[in-house]
Amino acid sequence: MKRTEYIKGKVTVQPIDVWLHVPPTVWKGDRLGHIGINDTFFYVISGECFISIDDKSFMVKAGQLAFLPKGKKRSYTHASDDFVMYEMAFSAQVEGEDLMEYLDLCEGDFAVDIANGAEMREYFESSCRKEMRREPIFDIVWCANIIKIIGEYTKSHRSKNGRDSKLFAPVLEYMSENLDKPIKTEELAEKAFMQTTYFIRRFGAFYGLSPQIYLTKMRINRAMTLLSTTEMPIEKIAKSVGIPDTSYFSRVFKKHCGITPGGYRAAFLNER
Repeated sequence: MKRTEYIKGKVTVQPIDVWLHVPPTVWKGDRLGHIGINDTFFYVISGECFISIDDKSFMVKAGQLAFLPKGKKRSYTHASDDFVMYEMAFSAQVEGEDLMEYLDLCEGDFAVDIANGAEMREYFESSCRKEMRREPIFDIVWCANIIKIIGEYTKSHRSKNGRDSKLFAPVLEYMSENLDKPIKTEELAEKAFMQTTYFIRRFGAFYGLSPQIYLTKMRINRAMTLLSTTEMPIEKIAKSVGIPDTSYFSRVFKKHCGITPGGYRAAFLNER
């Protein structure tokens, strides 16, 4: 049955489905991947999950909201047994155009931190109350919740991907293109035309991480993609992301992801 559409101005929102994944039921995810036919939000309550969207891989931790755009290849699996997550599929348009694309939310980092976790959880929880689905007001509440979730995601996404993004874009591009090489902080400061100490402070204020820790995160994210989409040996992956010592690479990977590179690969490839 087609859900009720809620229209405010020129924006049309259509809820599609919502689920709460909680033990003892095991969320199997989709290791093999598929092209998403609906825009989808994941809101992680506890544990972590790994998501790949096209050529980007990232981890979503408790308290983070992830957006999975329709039309992109997505694969995902959980990283912990105590994994609890809300999943919501929806459609939103403005004058016939996809709202998420209109808001420029279909690129960049797809996982954002949410400041008010209790409020965000309530948006999902009140949309997931199956005993309310026969009540006429339920669809209105659900649609309103989707608008609120989109609003919170938009603010966090723009804060993370917009402010100062032009300033640091050459730095991130240089990191991405040279992940297989040693990169000094002084080199990165030069790309931003800043003195090194000021660059470290400004970069940290914007991203919440030091340049070198952010670089390590990029290396691990690239490794996650290679582990989940190729059969390249782990030692070659380690070299390709600039951590040629395989043992050290494994330690860094586990520290970042909570799982070994081999375990991560098994999670995605054992059903191929």
